[in-house]
Amino acid sequence: MLSGALTACRPQSAAPPLRVSMVGDVLLARNVPAALARDSATLARRARRWWAGSRYVIGNLECPLTTAEQPVAKQFTFRADLRWAAWLRRLGLTHVSLANNHTLDQHWFGLRDTYRAASTARLGTLGYQPDSTAGCLPTLLGPDSSVAVLAYSAFRVGVPGEGCVCGRDFSALCERLAAYKTLFPQRAVLVYLHWGTEYAAQPTDGQRQQARALIDCGATAVVGSHPHVVQTVEYYRGKPIIYSLGNFLFDQHRAATDLALQVDFDLRAGQVATTCLRPLQLINAVPHAANTRATASLLARLRRYSPNLRFNPDAVGGWQLQSSILAAKADSLPAYFQRQVTVDGPTGLVTARLRYLPHSRQYQAWARTPSGTATTVTLRFPIYALGAGDVDNDGRTDLLLGPVKPTPLDTVRRRRLFVYSLDSAGHWQPKWRGSRLTFQLLCFRAGPAADGRTYVRTIEQAPDGLYCVGQYRWQGFGLVLDRFLARRLSRDAAYRCFVL
Repeated sequence: MLSGALTACRPQSAAPPLRVSMVGDVLLARNVPAALARDSATLARRARRWWAGSRYVIGNLECPLTTAEQPVAKQFTFRADLRWAAWLRRLGLTHVSLANNHTLDQHWFGLRDTYRAASTARLGTLGYQPDSTAGCLPTLLGPDSSVAVLAYSAFRVGVPGEGCVCGRDFSALCERLAAYKTLFPQRAVLVYLHWGTEYAAQPTDGQRQQARALIDCGATAVVGSHPHVVQTVEYYRGKPIIYSLGNFLFDQHRAATDLALQVDFDLRAGQVATTCLRPLQLINAVPHAANTRATASLLARLRRYSPNLRFNPDAVGGWQLQSSILAAKADSLPAYFQRQVTVDGPTGLVTARLRYLPHSRQYQAWARTPSGTATTVTLRFPIYALGAGDVDNDGRTDLLLGPVKPTPLDTVRRRRLFVYSLDSAGHWQPKWRGSRLTFQLLCFRAGPAADGRTYVRTIEQAPDGLYCVGQYRWQGFGLVLDRFLARRLSRDAAYRCFVL
Protein backbone atom coordinates (compact mmCIF):
# COMPACT_ATOMS: atom_id res chain seq x y z
CA MET A 1 0.00 0.00 0.00
CA LEU A 2 1.11 3.58 -0.59
CA SER A 3 2.03 5.14 2.71
CA GLY A 4 2.37 8.73 1.52
CA ALA A 5 -0.47 11.18 1.11
CA LEU A 6 -1.60 12.12 -2.39
CA THR A 7 -0.17 15.61 -2.52
CA ALA A 8 1.02 17.75 -5.43
CA CYS A 9 4.58 18.30 -6.60
CA ARG A 10 6.86 20.20 -4.30
CA PRO A 11 7.63 23.68 -5.61
CA GLN A 12 11.07 24.10 -7.11
CA SER A 13 11.68 27.63 -5.82
CA ALA A 14 10.99 29.81 -2.81
CA ALA A 15 8.11 31.50 -4.66
CA PRO A 16 5.67 28.67 -5.37
CA PRO A 17 3.74 28.72 -8.64
CA LEU A 18 -0.04 28.66 -8.84
CA ARG A 19 -1.19 25.07 -8.55
CA VAL A 20 -4.36 23.83 -10.25
CA SER A 21 -5.51 20.24 -9.71
CA MET A 22 -8.01 18.48 -11.94
CA VAL A 23 -9.93 15.26 -11.38
CA GLY A 24 -12.34 13.29 -13.56
CA ASP A 25 -16.03 12.46 -13.55
CA VAL A 26 -18.11 13.09 -10.43
CA LEU A 27 -21.51 11.42 -9.95
CA LEU A 28 -23.67 12.09 -6.90
CA ALA A 29 -26.64 9.93 -7.86
CA ARG A 30 -27.52 6.24 -8.09
CA ASN A 31 -25.43 4.28 -5.52
CA VAL A 32 -22.90 7.01 -4.76
CA PRO A 33 -24.79 8.73 -1.87
CA ALA A 34 -25.00 5.43 0.01
CA ALA A 35 -21.29 4.88 -0.49
CA LEU A 36 -20.53 8.39 0.79
CA ALA A 37 -22.70 7.81 3.84
CA ARG A 38 -20.13 5.18 4.84
CA ASP A 39 -16.95 6.94 3.70
CA SER A 40 -17.58 10.69 3.44
CA ALA A 41 -15.62 11.73 6.53
CA THR A 42 -12.52 9.73 5.62
CA LEU A 43 -12.73 10.97 2.02
CA ALA A 44 -12.68 14.53 3.32
CA ARG A 45 -9.51 13.82 5.27
CA ARG A 46 -7.88 12.25 2.22
CA ALA A 47 -8.90 15.14 -0.01
CA ARG A 48 -7.37 17.69 2.37
CA ARG A 49 -4.05 15.92 1.98
CA TRP A 50 -4.35 15.50 -1.78
CA TRP A 51 -5.15 19.17 -2.37
CA ALA A 52 -3.13 20.79 0.41
CA GLY A 53 -0.92 22.63 -2.07
CA SER A 54 -3.61 23.42 -4.65
CA ARG A 55 -5.15 26.85 -5.05
CA TYR A 56 -7.88 25.45 -7.31
CA VAL A 57 -9.43 21.99 -7.71
CA ILE A 58 -11.62 21.24 -10.73
CA GLY A 59 -13.83 18.24 -11.47
CA ASN A 60 -16.53 17.28 -13.97
CA LEU A 61 -20.01 17.17 -12.40
CA GLU A 62 -21.93 14.42 -14.21
CA CYS A 63 -25.40 15.08 -12.81
CA PRO A 64 -27.79 18.00 -12.27
CA LEU A 65 -28.45 19.09 -8.69
CA THR A 66 -32.17 19.77 -8.61
CA THR A 67 -35.51 18.97 -7.05
CA ALA A 68 -37.09 18.96 -10.51
CA GLU A 69 -37.74 15.52 -11.95
CA GLN A 70 -38.25 15.89 -15.70
CA PRO A 71 -35.83 13.39 -17.26
CA VAL A 72 -34.91 13.73 -20.90
CA ALA A 73 -35.52 10.79 -23.21
CA LYS A 74 -32.25 8.86 -23.21
CA GLN A 75 -30.79 5.66 -21.73
CA PHE A 76 -29.12 7.08 -18.62
CA THR A 77 -30.36 10.13 -16.74
CA PHE A 78 -29.17 11.33 -13.35
CA ARG A 79 -30.42 13.66 -10.64
CA ALA A 80 -28.92 14.56 -7.27
CA ASP A 81 -29.92 16.62 -4.27
CA LEU A 82 -29.12 20.34 -4.12
CA ARG A 83 -27.18 19.86 -0.88
CA TRP A 84 -24.31 18.20 -2.73
CA ALA A 85 -23.09 21.54 -4.06
CA ALA A 86 -22.11 22.67 -0.56
CA TRP A 87 -20.64 19.23 0.16
CA LEU A 88 -18.38 19.42 -2.91
CA ARG A 89 -17.16 22.83 -1.81
CA ARG A 90 -16.43 21.57 1.70
CA LEU A 91 -14.61 18.61 0.21
CA GLY A 92 -12.23 21.05 -1.45
CA LEU A 93 -13.39 21.43 -5.04
CA THR A 94 -13.40 25.05 -6.15
CA HIS A 95 -14.94 24.58 -9.62
CA VAL A 96 -16.99 22.00 -11.50
CA SER A 97 -17.57 21.73 -15.22
CA LEU A 98 -21.18 21.72 -16.38
CA ALA A 99 -20.17 21.19 -20.01
CA ASN A 100 -21.04 17.51 -20.39
CA ASN A 101 -23.79 15.18 -21.61
CA HIS A 102 -25.56 14.82 -18.24
CA THR A 103 -26.09 18.30 -16.77
CA LEU A 104 -29.24 18.64 -18.92
CA ASP A 105 -30.62 15.27 -17.79
CA GLN A 106 -33.52 17.10 -16.10
CA HIS A 107 -33.88 19.68 -18.87
CA TRP A 108 -32.98 23.33 -18.54
CA PHE A 109 -34.72 23.65 -15.17
CA GLY A 110 -32.30 21.13 -13.65
CA LEU A 111 -29.30 22.90 -15.15
CA ARG A 112 -30.52 26.23 -13.82
CA ASP A 113 -31.00 24.75 -10.34
CA THR A 114 -27.48 23.28 -10.48
CA TYR A 115 -25.98 26.66 -11.31
CA ARG A 116 -27.91 28.38 -8.53
CA ALA A 117 -26.97 25.74 -5.95
CA ALA A 118 -23.32 25.98 -6.92
CA SER A 119 -23.37 29.79 -6.78
CA THR A 120 -24.93 29.70 -3.31
CA ALA A 121 -22.22 27.28 -2.17
CA ARG A 122 -19.47 29.46 -3.75
CA LEU A 123 -18.62 26.59 -6.07
CA GLY A 124 -17.49 27.93 -9.42
CA THR A 125 -19.06 26.58 -12.62
CA LEU A 126 -17.22 26.14 -15.91
CA GLY A 127 -18.62 25.93 -19.43
CA TYR A 128 -22.00 27.44 -18.52
CA GLN A 129 -23.46 30.93 -18.68
CA PRO A 130 -27.09 31.86 -17.94
CA ASP A 131 -26.95 33.98 -21.10
CA SER A 132 -27.29 31.34 -23.82
CA THR A 133 -24.99 33.26 -26.18
CA ALA A 134 -22.06 33.12 -23.76
CA GLY A 135 -21.54 29.46 -22.88
CA CYS A 136 -17.95 29.41 -24.12
CA LEU A 137 -16.46 32.29 -22.15
CA PRO A 138 -13.30 31.57 -20.11
CA THR A 139 -13.32 31.48 -16.32
CA LEU A 140 -10.47 33.40 -14.70
CA LEU A 141 -8.42 31.93 -11.84
CA GLY A 142 -5.68 33.33 -9.66
CA PRO A 143 -5.49 36.55 -7.64
CA ASP A 144 -4.04 38.26 -10.70
CA SER A 145 -6.28 36.45 -13.24
CA SER A 146 -3.18 34.72 -14.59
CA VAL A 147 -5.02 31.51 -15.51
CA ALA A 148 -8.17 30.99 -17.57
CA VAL A 149 -10.16 27.78 -18.02
CA LEU A 150 -12.39 26.84 -20.95
CA ALA A 151 -14.72 23.86 -20.56
CA TYR A 152 -16.35 22.23 -23.58
CA SER A 153 -18.58 19.24 -24.32
CA ALA A 154 -18.40 17.35 -27.59
CA PHE A 155 -21.90 15.91 -27.04
CA ARG A 156 -25.28 17.42 -27.74
CA VAL A 157 -28.58 16.47 -26.12
CA GLY A 158 -30.89 18.54 -28.30
CA VAL A 159 -33.08 20.13 -25.62
CA PRO A 160 -33.95 23.79 -24.97
CA GLY A 161 -31.31 25.66 -22.99
CA GLU A 162 -28.39 23.72 -24.41
CA GLY A 163 -26.92 26.95 -25.78
CA CYS A 164 -26.03 27.84 -22.18
CA VAL A 165 -23.47 25.01 -22.20
CA CYS A 166 -20.23 25.30 -24.10
CA GLY A 167 -20.81 22.74 -26.82
CA ARG A 168 -20.79 24.67 -30.05
CA ASP A 169 -18.85 23.34 -32.99
CA PHE A 170 -15.20 22.67 -32.27
CA SER A 171 -13.92 25.29 -34.72
CA ALA A 172 -15.79 27.96 -32.75
CA LEU A 173 -14.01 26.83 -29.57
CA CYS A 174 -10.65 27.07 -31.33
CA GLU A 175 -11.55 30.51 -32.67
CA ARG A 176 -12.48 31.79 -29.23
CA LEU A 177 -9.36 30.33 -27.66
CA ALA A 178 -7.09 31.84 -30.32
CA ALA A 179 -8.69 35.27 -29.97
CA TYR A 180 -8.35 35.12 -26.20
CA LYS A 181 -4.66 34.24 -26.30
CA THR A 182 -4.05 36.97 -28.88
CA LEU A 183 -5.48 39.54 -26.49
CA PHE A 184 -4.06 37.97 -23.31
CA PRO A 185 -0.84 36.20 -24.33
CA GLN A 186 0.55 36.15 -20.76
CA ARG A 187 -2.37 34.16 -19.34
CA ALA A 188 -2.25 30.39 -19.15
CA VAL A 189 -5.36 28.76 -20.64
CA LEU A 190 -6.41 25.28 -19.52
CA VAL A 191 -8.99 23.48 -21.67
CA TYR A 192 -11.17 20.85 -19.98
CA LEU A 193 -12.97 18.70 -22.56
CA HIS A 194 -15.83 16.23 -22.22
CA TRP A 195 -15.28 13.98 -25.21
CA GLY A 196 -14.19 10.61 -26.57
CA THR A 197 -15.51 7.05 -26.49
CA GLU A 198 -16.61 5.47 -23.24
CA TYR A 199 -14.28 2.73 -21.92
CA ALA A 200 -11.85 3.08 -24.86
CA ALA A 201 -8.21 2.70 -23.83
CA GLN A 202 -7.01 5.27 -26.36
CA PRO A 203 -8.37 8.46 -27.91
CA THR A 204 -9.38 8.53 -31.56
CA ASP A 205 -7.22 10.07 -34.27
CA GLY A 206 -9.77 12.86 -34.45
CA GLN A 207 -9.31 13.64 -30.76
CA ARG A 208 -5.56 13.80 -31.19
CA GLN A 209 -5.97 16.27 -34.02
CA GLN A 210 -8.37 18.35 -31.95
CA ALA A 211 -6.09 18.38 -28.90
CA ARG A 212 -3.16 19.53 -31.01
CA ALA A 213 -5.30 22.17 -32.69
CA LEU A 214 -6.13 23.53 -29.22
CA ILE A 215 -2.43 23.74 -28.39
CA ASP A 216 -1.84 25.53 -31.70
CA CYS A 217 -4.59 27.97 -30.74
CA GLY A 218 -2.90 28.78 -27.44
CA ALA A 219 -3.94 26.19 -24.87
CA THR A 220 -1.36 25.72 -22.12
CA ALA A 221 -2.69 22.24 -21.34
CA VAL A 222 -5.59 20.03 -22.48
CA VAL A 223 -7.42 17.65 -20.12
CA GLY A 224 -10.26 15.27 -20.94
CA SER A 225 -13.09 13.41 -19.24
CA HIS A 226 -16.06 11.16 -20.21
CA PRO A 227 -14.45 7.79 -21.18
CA HIS A 228 -14.49 6.74 -17.47
CA VAL A 229 -11.06 5.12 -17.90
CA VAL A 230 -7.55 6.52 -17.98
CA GLN A 231 -6.24 7.18 -21.47
CA THR A 232 -3.11 8.31 -23.24
CA VAL A 233 -0.91 11.19 -22.08
CA GLU A 234 1.32 13.07 -24.48
CA TYR A 235 3.17 16.33 -25.11
CA TYR A 236 2.71 18.46 -28.22
CA ARG A 237 4.87 21.53 -28.80
CA GLY A 238 5.98 21.16 -25.20
CA LYS A 239 2.41 21.28 -23.80
CA PRO A 240 0.74 18.40 -21.88
CA ILE A 241 -2.38 16.61 -23.13
CA ILE A 242 -4.16 14.23 -20.74
CA TYR A 243 -6.89 12.64 -22.83
CA SER A 244 -8.92 11.18 -19.96
CA LEU A 245 -8.49 11.20 -16.19
CA GLY A 246 -11.09 8.48 -15.65
CA ASN A 247 -13.59 8.64 -12.80
CA PHE A 248 -13.21 10.45 -9.50
CA LEU A 249 -16.49 9.58 -7.77
CA PHE A 250 -18.58 7.02 -9.64
CA ASP A 251 -20.30 3.65 -9.21
CA GLN A 252 -19.21 1.64 -12.23
CA HIS A 253 -18.01 -1.95 -12.33
CA ARG A 254 -16.57 -2.30 -15.83
CA ALA A 255 -12.90 -3.10 -16.37
CA ALA A 256 -10.48 -0.28 -15.48
CA THR A 257 -13.21 2.14 -14.33
CA ASP A 258 -11.82 1.86 -10.80
CA LEU A 259 -8.44 3.33 -11.87
CA ALA A 260 -8.12 7.09 -12.10
CA LEU A 261 -5.73 10.01 -12.13
CA GLN A 262 -5.46 13.44 -10.61
CA VAL A 263 -3.33 15.92 -12.54
CA ASP A 264 -1.54 18.79 -10.81
CA PHE A 265 -0.34 21.71 -12.91
CA ASP A 266 2.17 24.13 -11.43
CA LEU A 267 1.70 27.33 -13.43
CA ARG A 268 4.14 30.20 -13.64
CA ALA A 269 4.31 33.14 -16.09
CA GLY A 270 1.58 31.72 -18.30
CA GLN A 271 3.24 28.31 -18.67
CA VAL A 272 3.07 24.88 -17.05
CA ALA A 273 6.22 24.60 -14.94
CA THR A 274 5.53 20.99 -13.88
CA THR A 275 2.86 18.38 -14.54
CA CYS A 276 2.30 15.63 -12.00
CA LEU A 277 -0.04 12.65 -12.18
CA ARG A 278 -1.43 11.15 -8.99
CA PRO A 279 -2.75 7.55 -9.02
CA LEU A 280 -6.21 7.00 -7.55
CA GLN A 281 -8.29 3.92 -6.99
CA LEU A 282 -12.06 3.82 -6.59
CA ILE A 283 -13.29 1.41 -3.93
CA ASN A 284 -17.08 1.14 -3.67
CA ALA A 285 -17.41 4.28 -5.84
CA VAL A 286 -15.18 6.42 -3.58
CA PRO A 287 -11.61 7.51 -4.44
CA HIS A 288 -8.63 6.32 -2.40
CA ALA A 289 -4.89 6.63 -2.85
CA ALA A 290 -4.00 3.79 -5.23
CA ASN A 291 -2.46 0.74 -3.63
CA THR A 292 0.69 -0.87 -5.00
CA ARG A 293 -1.16 -3.09 -7.45
CA ALA A 294 -3.39 -0.31 -8.78
CA THR A 295 -0.41 2.04 -9.11
CA ALA A 296 1.52 -0.56 -11.10
CA SER A 297 -1.50 -1.17 -13.32
CA LEU A 298 -1.90 2.54 -14.03
CA LEU A 299 1.79 2.98 -14.78
CA ALA A 300 1.78 0.01 -17.14
CA ARG A 301 -1.27 1.43 -18.91
CA LEU A 302 0.33 4.85 -19.29
CA ARG A 303 3.64 3.46 -20.52
CA ARG A 304 1.90 1.21 -23.02
CA TYR A 305 -0.03 4.03 -24.66
CA SER A 306 2.40 6.90 -23.99
CA PRO A 307 5.81 5.51 -24.99
CA ASN A 308 7.45 8.91 -25.49
CA LEU A 309 6.93 10.07 -21.91
CA ARG A 310 9.09 9.60 -18.85
CA PHE A 311 7.20 9.04 -15.62
CA ASN A 312 9.65 10.20 -12.97
CA PRO A 313 8.60 8.90 -9.52
CA ASP A 314 8.02 11.44 -6.80
CA ALA A 315 7.99 11.13 -3.03
CA VAL A 316 4.27 10.33 -2.72
CA GLY A 317 3.88 7.55 -5.26
CA GLY A 318 2.90 9.65 -8.25
CA TRP A 319 4.86 10.77 -11.29
CA GLN A 320 6.22 13.99 -12.68
CA LEU A 321 5.91 13.98 -16.45
CA GLN A 322 8.79 14.60 -18.80
CA SER A 323 8.68 14.25 -22.56
CA SER A 324 11.52 12.34 -24.22
CA ILE A 325 10.92 14.29 -27.45
CA LEU A 326 12.45 17.73 -27.87
CA ALA A 327 9.89 20.48 -28.40
CA ALA A 328 9.62 21.67 -31.96
CA LYS A 329 11.43 24.87 -32.83
CA ALA A 330 9.17 27.81 -32.08
CA ASP A 331 7.34 29.69 -34.80
CA SER A 332 8.68 33.03 -35.87
CA LEU A 333 6.42 34.85 -33.41
CA PRO A 334 3.89 33.88 -30.74
CA ALA A 335 0.83 33.06 -32.84
CA TYR A 336 -2.40 31.35 -31.87
CA PHE A 337 -4.51 29.80 -34.61
CA GLN A 338 -5.59 26.53 -36.19
CA ARG A 339 -3.11 25.32 -38.76
CA GLN A 340 -5.73 24.03 -41.20
CA VAL A 341 -9.06 25.20 -42.63
CA THR A 342 -11.43 24.09 -45.39
CA VAL A 343 -11.74 26.12 -48.60
CA ASP A 344 -13.34 25.60 -52.01
CA GLY A 345 -11.18 24.17 -54.74
CA PRO A 346 -11.93 23.84 -58.45
CA THR A 347 -13.55 20.40 -58.00
CA GLY A 348 -14.68 20.38 -54.38
CA LEU A 349 -13.69 21.13 -50.82
CA VAL A 350 -9.98 21.27 -50.02
CA THR A 351 -8.12 21.20 -46.72
CA ALA A 352 -5.62 24.04 -46.65
CA ARG A 353 -2.75 23.66 -44.19
CA LEU A 354 -0.26 26.17 -42.94
CA ARG A 355 3.16 24.63 -42.37
CA TYR A 356 6.08 26.29 -40.61
CA LEU A 357 9.55 25.64 -41.99
CA PRO A 358 11.87 26.18 -39.02
CA HIS A 359 15.14 26.09 -40.95
CA SER A 360 14.13 28.91 -43.30
CA ARG A 361 11.77 30.52 -40.74
CA GLN A 362 9.03 30.66 -43.36
CA TYR A 363 5.46 29.46 -43.70
CA GLN A 364 3.83 27.57 -46.55
CA ALA A 365 0.13 27.51 -47.33
CA TRP A 366 -0.37 24.05 -48.83
CA ALA A 367 -3.33 22.22 -50.32
CA ARG A 368 -4.04 19.19 -52.48
CA THR A 369 -7.13 19.17 -54.66
CA PRO A 370 -9.28 16.03 -55.11
CA SER A 371 -7.71 15.61 -58.56
CA GLY A 372 -4.28 15.30 -56.95
CA THR A 373 -2.92 18.73 -57.75
CA ALA A 374 -0.71 20.05 -54.95
CA THR A 375 -0.24 23.78 -54.59
CA THR A 376 1.80 25.87 -52.19
CA VAL A 377 2.49 29.51 -51.63
CA THR A 378 5.59 30.39 -49.63
CA LEU A 379 5.12 33.23 -47.17
CA ARG A 380 8.37 34.96 -46.32
CA PHE A 381 7.01 36.72 -43.27
CA PRO A 382 5.47 35.75 -39.91
CA ILE A 383 1.82 34.67 -39.74
CA TYR A 384 -0.44 35.48 -36.79
CA ALA A 385 -3.79 34.10 -38.02
CA LEU A 386 -5.43 31.70 -40.46
CA GLY A 387 -9.11 31.54 -41.34
CA ALA A 388 -11.67 30.81 -44.01
CA GLY A 389 -14.87 32.39 -45.29
CA ASP A 390 -16.75 33.46 -48.37
CA VAL A 391 -15.33 36.96 -48.09
CA ASP A 392 -16.62 38.31 -51.44
CA ASN A 393 -19.94 36.44 -51.21
CA ASP A 394 -19.46 34.59 -54.50
CA GLY A 395 -20.52 31.24 -53.02
CA ARG A 396 -16.96 29.89 -52.58
CA THR A 397 -14.96 29.79 -49.36
CA ASP A 398 -11.66 31.68 -49.45
CA LEU A 399 -8.45 31.46 -47.41
CA LEU A 400 -7.76 34.31 -44.99
CA LEU A 401 -4.15 34.85 -43.94
CA GLY A 402 -2.79 37.20 -41.30
CA PRO A 403 0.78 38.25 -42.18
CA VAL A 404 3.01 40.59 -40.21
CA LYS A 405 4.87 42.73 -42.72
CA PRO A 406 5.21 46.13 -44.38
CA THR A 407 3.48 46.86 -47.69
CA PRO A 408 4.35 49.26 -50.52
CA LEU A 409 1.70 51.70 -49.29
CA ASP A 410 2.50 51.32 -45.58
CA THR A 411 6.14 50.70 -44.72
CA VAL A 412 5.50 49.98 -41.02
CA ARG A 413 5.74 46.29 -40.09
CA ARG A 414 2.26 45.50 -38.75
CA ARG A 415 -0.52 42.92 -38.85
CA ARG A 416 -2.36 42.65 -42.16
CA LEU A 417 -5.23 40.67 -43.67
CA PHE A 418 -4.73 38.86 -47.01
CA VAL A 419 -7.32 36.85 -48.94
CA TYR A 420 -6.40 33.98 -51.29
CA SER A 421 -8.47 31.59 -53.39
CA LEU A 422 -7.81 28.52 -55.51
CA ASP A 423 -8.18 29.14 -59.25
CA SER A 424 -9.57 26.72 -61.83
CA ALA A 425 -6.18 25.01 -62.11
CA GLY A 426 -5.95 24.49 -58.35
CA HIS A 427 -3.32 27.17 -57.68
CA TRP A 428 -3.35 29.85 -55.00
CA GLN A 429 -4.17 33.31 -56.27
CA PRO A 430 -4.21 36.50 -54.17
CA LYS A 431 -7.67 38.04 -54.08
CA TRP A 432 -6.88 40.94 -51.73
CA ARG A 433 -3.74 42.02 -49.94
CA GLY A 434 -4.92 44.99 -47.97
CA SER A 435 -2.47 47.65 -46.94
CA ARG A 436 -4.25 48.31 -43.65
CA LEU A 437 -7.64 48.56 -41.98
CA THR A 438 -8.88 51.45 -39.85
CA PHE A 439 -6.71 51.00 -36.75
CA GLN A 440 -4.06 48.56 -35.52
CA LEU A 441 -5.38 45.10 -36.39
CA LEU A 442 -5.10 42.39 -33.71
CA CYS A 443 -7.28 39.53 -34.95
CA PHE A 444 -10.11 38.76 -37.34
CA ARG A 445 -12.72 36.17 -38.27
CA ALA A 446 -15.15 35.76 -41.14
CA GLY A 447 -18.78 34.80 -40.63
CA PRO A 448 -22.34 35.35 -41.84
CA ALA A 449 -24.47 38.19 -40.53
CA ALA A 450 -28.24 38.50 -40.21
CA ASP A 451 -28.57 39.60 -43.83
CA GLY A 452 -26.96 36.37 -45.04
CA ARG A 453 -23.77 37.99 -46.31
CA THR A 454 -20.30 37.19 -45.01
CA TYR A 455 -18.53 39.92 -43.09
CA VAL A 456 -15.08 40.08 -41.57
CA ARG A 457 -15.13 41.00 -37.89
CA THR A 458 -11.99 42.51 -36.37
CA ILE A 459 -10.49 43.59 -33.08
CA GLU A 460 -8.46 46.76 -33.55
CA GLN A 461 -6.61 49.02 -31.15
CA ALA A 462 -7.18 52.73 -31.55
CA PRO A 463 -4.44 55.34 -31.01
CA ASP A 464 -5.84 56.09 -27.52
CA GLY A 465 -5.03 52.49 -26.46
CA LEU A 466 -8.66 51.37 -26.23
CA TYR A 467 -10.17 48.69 -28.45
CA CYS A 468 -12.91 48.53 -31.03
CA VAL A 469 -14.70 45.76 -32.92
CA GLY A 470 -15.16 46.42 -36.62
CA GLN A 471 -17.30 44.83 -39.30
CA TYR A 472 -15.97 44.86 -42.87
CA ARG A 473 -17.70 43.94 -46.13
CA TRP A 474 -16.49 43.26 -49.64
CA GLN A 475 -16.93 46.09 -52.09
CA GLY A 476 -15.53 45.99 -55.60
CA PHE A 477 -12.04 44.57 -55.17
CA GLY A 478 -11.50 44.66 -51.43
CA LEU A 479 -12.77 45.09 -47.89
CA VAL A 480 -14.28 48.34 -46.66
CA LEU A 481 -15.54 49.28 -43.19
CA ASP A 482 -19.26 48.59 -42.86
CA ARG A 483 -19.48 49.87 -39.28
CA PHE A 484 -17.95 49.59 -35.84
CA LEU A 485 -19.95 47.24 -33.65
CA ALA A 486 -18.45 48.86 -30.54
CA ARG A 487 -15.74 51.38 -29.71
CA ARG A 488 -13.67 52.51 -26.71
CA LEU A 489 -13.68 49.06 -25.11
CA SER A 490 -11.43 47.36 -22.59
CA ARG A 491 -9.68 44.19 -23.78
CA ASP A 492 -12.13 41.97 -21.91
CA ALA A 493 -15.12 43.82 -23.37
CA ALA A 494 -13.59 43.71 -26.87
CA TYR A 495 -13.12 39.96 -26.59
CA ARG A 496 -16.71 39.39 -25.53
CA CYS A 497 -18.07 41.59 -28.32
CA PHE A 498 -15.83 39.87 -30.88
CA VAL A 499 -16.80 36.28 -30.07
CA LEU A 500 -20.53 36.69 -29.32
